[in-house]
Amino acid sequence: MLPNQPASTIAHIPDGHWAKVSQPSRFSLAWQVSLLFCLFSLLKPVDVLAVTIAEADQLLLENKYRQAEEAYRGLLDDDQAGDASAGLAVALAKQSPPSKVLEAEKILKQARDRFANNPNVLAAGGYVSYVHSKNVASPAKRDLYLEASESLCKRAIRDNPEIVIAQQTLGLVKLAQDDVEEAIEPLRKAATLAENPVNLSLLAQALLRNEPKNSEAESLVTKAIALKADYYPAQILKAIILCQCGKTEDAFMELNNIPEASRTPDWHLVAGDIYRKQDDGPSAIAAWQEAIRLDPRNPDPYRRMAEYYTVRGDGELAIAEMHNALEILPNDMLLRNQLAELALRQDKLDVAEAEYRTILASQPDDPGGILGLSRVYYRKARRDGQYPPGWQQLMNQLQNVVTEQSVKGQVLKAGARNVQESIELSEAEKALAQNRFRDARQHFSSVINNHKDNACDLLTLGDQALCDGDLASAQQAFSFAKEIPEVTTRAEQGLDKITRQRNEATRLTNLGDAFLVKRMPVVAVDNYKQALIADPQCSGAYYGLYSAYSNSDQPDPDQAISYAVCFLETADDGNAQKAEVEANMVKLKKRIGKVKRK
Repeated sequence: MLPNQPASTIAHIPDGHWAKVSQPSRFSLAWQVSLLFCLFSLLKPVDVLAVTIAEADQLLLENKYRQAEEAYRGLLDDDQAGDASAGLAVALAKQSPPSKVLEAEKILKQARDRFANNPNVLAAGGYVSYVHSKNVASPAKRDLYLEASESLCKRAIRDNPEIVIAQQTLGLVKLAQDDVEEAIEPLRKAATLAENPVNLSLLAQALLRNEPKNSEAESLVTKAIALKADYYPAQILKAIILCQCGKTEDAFMELNNIPEASRTPDWHLVAGDIYRKQDDGPSAIAAWQEAIRLDPRNPDPYRRMAEYYTVRGDGELAIAEMHNALEILPNDMLLRNQLAELALRQDKLDVAEAEYRTILASQPDDPGGILGLSRVYYRKARRDGQYPPGWQQLMNQLQNVVTEQSVKGQVLKAGARNVQESIELSEAEKALAQNRFRDARQHFSSVINNHKDNACDLLTLGDQALCDGDLASAQQAFSFAKEIPEVTTRAEQGLDKITRQRNEATRLTNLGDAFLVKRMPVVAVDNYKQALIADPQCSGAYYGLYSAYSNSDQPDPDQAISYAVCFLETADDGNAQKAEVEANMVKLKKRIGKVKRK
């Protein structure tokens, strides 16, 4: 062993490759000078340990994990810095049997006791913890291993930011935690330190998950394939990019170039995406289910199926798949918020309330959670006629959080657009609960216009507006969705439902008018109220109720004014009856004033 060399800086790549960085180190230096040692072996004695470490390193470069394992085992007795222990742990973790991972953990435990200050040991520990996280069934244990991996990698990076394995593993951990934005920086650092197909592909993967049409990701994938034409993860990423561009046939050709034996769960996930682009729903579902069979702990196929079922109009199945994904990522509050939003738009208020409460239990001042729960309360108030317990307390909390100052602090975390849309939808629910139909429509319209190119969002917004009884807003959302070929049929179904409900409201209103003419106000009122169930903003029904309560043998001025206000909110600007109602409201208010004075 060379006497005065500093500890090595080793960098592990997920498919077994190791990258050396430019920092002085026993591993990297030995690797760089091993050929020179061979050339000068006849002139000068060589430290056998340095050459042997270089040989073990080379075995890892060649994916010969078992041979690398044996090579490192032979170095343990003379391991003075912990580098051989770190190498052995990674060589073990790269092999399939779970017993190897357990042994790697034991090796690292001993190494940490002896070489606590060696960043390579910390980095190897981070990688082994990450590997172990993929092999546990319990989401809670999985999170613990991921947290341990993150902590070890950050400590290694603090000591030496150029340890590629630490940067790379940190990025992988963040991807596993679904924190894509946080994954990009360490993966970019790893790609900078060691520009190889693996690092380039991992960075591209993170960029694509963060932004599906990221141009940098495309160039990274092209470079990765140029370096290694048969690097299958890069080919899968290329298929994703082609699919995003609408080149589904080319995407399938790219996938089919990968041998069957090398078709991973990600391969089937992307195949399902391509099938869906081709409007072959059954094949898409089959592909995603195969991805789940191969890797039940990957939440992405469940998300894909949830989105597909949402577009198809199967809200129950969509919610079930989101629950499946949350069993894997119980702390994914973004996914939980999406589930709550879907449940709210499907009028499943109890599901939505439970999810928003779970979010607030973890993040008490989360503006999206508070706004979402407030929308549930407004919806329940509209349905039940009274606000649920705790409504006033929530409104006070909402008032404190949704101010310009407090929201500003959350916007950076939650996203300005998401928070603003939550506010808009909350205001829409509040306006509907207070029969301010015009205000509600403006809020709905603002959100719908922001999503007029997103098929899934338009359909769920249309469903929500339909559940809320705002048929005009629902029509706006479904009309935009109808122009998107993927969901044309589903949007037409929504528009047909709106037409049926409006026709039913008109039929019942006409019946009410007929009974009112026959001086049967009780029956007339019942028909008008049935019409409002079909279309809660049917102006004709509100006019009929106003007439019934203002002109009957026993007039009720308070009820008449209430329905008159609703009529004025829902009637078109050109409606000739508006002037009559406005004039009569003055008389009704005077009558109420006289009664109160008496």
